[in-house]
Amino acid sequence: MSLQISDLWPSRRQPAEPVARARLQALRLKLPGLKRAQQLAAVRLQLLSFYPKGHFAFAWRELAPGDVSVWAWALEDKDGTARRPSQQWPETLLESDGNGLHLLQRQPGFEGQHWADGQLQSSQWWPHLPSEAEWARFARATGHDADEQPRPTPRQRTQQAEPPRQWLRGDNLPKPDPWQGWHWQAALLVLGMAISAALGIHLQTRSQLEHDRQLLADLRKQRETSLSQRSQYEQLREDHEALLSLAPQLTQLELLDRVISSGVLAVPVTQAGLASQASATAAPTAGNAFTAPAPGAVPATVPTPVLAEWDYRNAQLKMTLDIPEGDIAMLDTTRRIEQLANISGLKIGLESSNNSLTLSMRVDDAKPAKSGGTAAASKP
Repeated sequence: MSLQISDLWPSRRQPAEPVARARLQALRLKLPGLKRAQQLAAVRLQLLSFYPKGHFAFAWRELAPGDVSVWAWALEDKDGTARRPSQQWPETLLESDGNGLHLLQRQPGFEGQHWADGQLQSSQWWPHLPSEAEWARFARATGHDADEQPRPTPRQRTQQAEPPRQWLRGDNLPKPDPWQGWHWQAALLVLGMAISAALGIHLQTRSQLEHDRQLLADLRKQRETSLSQRSQYEQLREDHEALLSLAPQLTQLELLDRVISSGVLAVPVTQAGLASQASATAAPTAGNAFTAPAPGAVPATVPTPVLAEWDYRNAQLKMTLDIPEGDIAMLDTTRRIEQLANISGLKIGLESSNNSLTLSMRVDDAKPAKSGGTAAASKP
């Protein structure tokens, strides 16, 4: 037998269905101070001793702490299953009256009531019209003098459309199965829609994950290829730098080749050289006269300078030429060097002597010399 708590009276009231007084049983229960739900369960347990079958409904109200007034009635049992009442309420609670004792005619029977301060204090039902003695006992039970309260004339009372708000209602029937009727169909429909939506989301998520996994694999492959190419490039660059560190500087080689090709180290016979030799060997003449050599005479040999030292650093070129014997046309030599491309600031060192010539010059950002280029001819 279910002991679940019944729903309390909802806020939206509907027309009440009165329960005949002959089916009602009025009780006063003494209960400890409990919460609303616990108190309802305690009232239900107390009423089980009055309704062994367990099919009953009741309306209850707490008059004072621990004092509960209860109206209970048995529910109809059809084919072994009690029908759940919808809006059944005791007809006594659908009425109101002033103070005093009242005798009401019911269908069936009669009911005696005791009202005080607008509240029903006690009630008793008789299947027939109560006798004077029965009425006197009811009056004395309510605290009145039986001689002063004779039996009144039975009358009928108009019932209210709505039940009283201070009373709560419950029953002891099993909670209805929410899956009966259209409920389970709606539930299955909602469940099917939820499963379909979840399946669609799952398939979409799985497809998206597969696409992302493929994209990630492609990106990883491209990254590995890039890293491999980068490693190869770095290895080739390191090998190239290693070869460059072992090879001589191209600028120095080119510069040395261009200096040698200028003819500095092999000065040909020039008019200036012949004049200097003639002035040293010929007889003196008057003034500045120049005596030409005799026709068919063999020209004198001009000393050939030798490259003794070579130093190039910080865009400065320094070289030392040794002259074993004789003299050399210094002017012609310096002119040849000055006419080289990207060479400027030619200076003759202080340590220069008859047998040694030290030259220092600045080398600009040289461009590759044209093929077949030779030193410019010396100026006369």
